[in-house]
Amino acid sequence: MKATNNLETNDFVAMDIRQSLHYLGEITGVITTDDLLANIFSKFCIGK
Repeated sequence: MKATNNLETNDFVAMDIRQSLHYLGEITGVITTDDLLANIFSKFCIGK
């Protein structure tokens, strides 16, 4: 059970780090709104 909880905790930490890096990219201009939208819609199959 501890291993499962640890994995879940690691997943949340990784998610927080990834989100923080994304926000820093938006602030510095490395990631644009167009990049964000392209990333979101690349994961969905719309109209196919």
